[in-house]
Formats: sequence, structure tokens, C-alpha cells
Amino acid sequence: MNQHARILSLALLAATAVLAGCATSRSEIDLPAAPQAVATKTPTATAYIRTVRDARVFEEAPGEPRTPSLGFGGSAQATADIKARAVGRKRNTFGKALGDILLKDGQTAESVIRDQLGAALSEAGYRVAPDAAQAGPDAVPVDASITKFWTWFTPGFWAITVSADIATDITIGDGAAKSVVAYAEDKKQVAADGTWIDILSLALDDYRKKAAEAFRR
Repeated sequence: MNQHARILSLALLAATAVLAGCATSRSEIDLPAAPQAVATKTPTATAYIRTVRDARVFEEAPGEPRTPSLGFGGSAQATADIKARAVGRKRNTFGKALGDILLKDGQTAESVIRDQLGAALSEAGYRVAPDAAQAGPDAVPVDASITKFWTWFTPGFWAITVSADIATDITIGDGAAKSVVAYAEDKKQVAADGTWIDILSLALDDYRKKAAEAFRR
């Protein structure tokens, strides 16, 4: 092997090692806040978000990448904070699950959905109060249970398919629960931290629009 080929081989090995190290570690991502709704008319009703509950179920070594799971000892060893912030798993080129993808410290699946629901209520024409005390006696309470909030990728020959699932069961006042389900996917060459932010942002945009439609009914 000549010197040029040897240098190239060493460089490729080093790059592979770096990528492997990144894939096996935990990453933290910062999702942007929901955009502020532009009021087209004066709100005639007030609503407040009473509860948002993370009801996702984590499994140990699931067969499907879209099923929530955790590395570093699995969900049984994970703290409540880690589970609340977990939104995906990194994978190698063969699809093997490696490190975790977490929301930044202080951001959780519950806080993100609460933010999106607030924006959706505004888009639907409600005045959104921060809590029951400031809402007034005639305000409509909203409760949400998160059943899906996860991102993953599926290996492909030329590109990977990056996907995100978001789903909640929402109760508006005394009404029956409504399911709001959103999904997004895109083709990428690599899966970096920005990739997860982009695909989750797409899914959240879809989720917010569908939630606003549910609030209008």
C-alpha cells in the first residue's frame, strides 16, 4: 500500500470511529417554539390547558424503530427525566439502535405539546389563559395524553428515510376524547442533530394544524 492510500485509509478509519462515537452517545436537541398565531377576529371564548400527560410506552429492544426505546441500560434503568426528554434513537447504517436522542434540559415531550396546543387554540380562535385561576368560570379546559412522540430513520440504498410520529388524545371540556395524529418523513443522506430537529418540526407543524381543526369543531 503506497503512502497516499495508507493516509486515506487512516482518515477513513478515523472518520468511522468519530461517527460511531457520536452514534453511540446521547445527543440533545432544542426544538423551536410554536409560531404565534395571527388573530383574524376577536376571540369569543377562553380556553386553558389543564393537563398534558406523557403516556408513551417504552419497550426493551423492540422490533420496530418507531417504537420508543432507550440505550444505556434501557428504559428500566432510565430516570423519569430521561424518559420525559427522549424522542428517538440513533442508529448505524444497518439500522441497529445505538445512542439516545433527547430534548434539551428543561424541554420535555409534555412541554412541547403544551406549547403547540396553546398555539393551536389561538389559531382556532380562542383566548388562551395560562391557568384555571386566570381563565374565568366559563373557560374551556383542555386535557391531552401523549401516545406518540418519536423520530427514527430507516436505512436505504442511496438515502435514509427519516420519520416522526406525534399523536395525542385530547379532551375539550366535557366532550369525548379526540385523537390528533401527525406524521412526517423525508429523505436524507445522513442523520445529524439538525436532521431530527427538522423532521420533528415538520411533524409538529402538521400536528398543530390538525389540533386547531379539532378545536374548531
